[in-house]
Amino acid sequence: MTRSRIAVVGCGHLGTIHARLLAQRQDVELVAVVDPFPASRDRVAAAHGCLALSEPAELIGVVSAAVIAAPTGLHAAVALPLLEAGIDLLIEKPLAATVEDARNIVTSARRQGRTVAVGHVERFNPAWELAVERAGRINYLEASRLAPFTFRSLDVGVVHDLMIHDIDLVLSLEPGRLEHVEAAGVVATGGHEDAVRARLTFSSGLVADLSASRIHPVAKRSISMWSTAGTVEVDFTAKTVEIVGPSAAVRSGQFVATAVPPADVNELKEKFFERVLPRELLTAPDRNAIACEHEDFLAAIRDKRSPRVSAAAGAAALEVANQVIDSLVMARFAAPAGAPTVALPQRHYPTLPRRKTG
Repeated sequence: MTRSRIAVVGCGHLGTIHARLLAQRQDVELVAVVDPFPASRDRVAAAHGCLALSEPAELIGVVSAAVIAAPTGLHAAVALPLLEAGIDLLIEKPLAATVEDARNIVTSARRQGRTVAVGHVERFNPAWELAVERAGRINYLEASRLAPFTFRSLDVGVVHDLMIHDIDLVLSLEPGRLEHVEAAGVVATGGHEDAVRARLTFSSGLVADLSASRIHPVAKRSISMWSTAGTVEVDFTAKTVEIVGPSAAVRSGQFVATAVPPADVNELKEKFFERVLPRELLTAPDRNAIACEHEDFLAAIRDKRSPRVSAAAGAAALEVANQVIDSLVMARFAAPAGAPTVALPQRHYPTLPRRKTG
């Protein structure tokens, strides 16, 4: 078996996970990890018996593929020279800090004939895969992605950190052109937006309501979809899918609630979700989504095909995320009298209007 020689750039939380999972694969040789901080790179390298390097340029001529799990603002600076050197890449989400950088990565990958996958890992969640198989044509979607504050990913706000996962899932449904965006958010920790609600309306008629918070007491990752098959509820953490769909009588129009004889009402109330709108609770296979992401990336390289989440898909998700940010009507949690104020970081997206604040 020919083993792929691969490296991980960035030895933070996600980079450490990528390195561990790649080191366990029989078809991969984890050659090196890269990080500017000696303690971080030495820790991960020692755990897996690989090289500890300080600069991504040191990978040129050494590996054929790499995972980029560096801070978002460094993605383009790391990715472009590696692509030019002929190295295939799996880049953590978001693909880049700006749409311009993301498009440059897409262009470079095409010019060099390299594979670039983007780490929108929820595409590989088995519960999502099962839900999409059963959903039918989706008309409305509501997503909640809530988490406690972790002090990680402070270089971006909650839209790029969390909501972009659900943006990518919505776009994977091929909903057509994005026609309208409404968004409201709050700043609580003195930096970027910490909680956001957005409504996206697409040309197909799909409406998606997305909520994301990184200051929520309880973690939650879920999507509810209304479709031609009924309602489909996805719990990404528990990897479960609940489907409530129409019975044959409902589909044919034969069931009319007002026509049910009074003597049958109580019994039918008790068995409503058996006879009228049957309910199924499905448990998806317990697979590691990041490991599945690695499998797809390596197979795409081997088979010379597009990965499930391509660079173009990553750029599209980033562009919609930036439209949400630029549409934000912002509020700030009240501060005690006399407390210093902290300016919201300014982000400029040259192809999009600047966001509103207030």
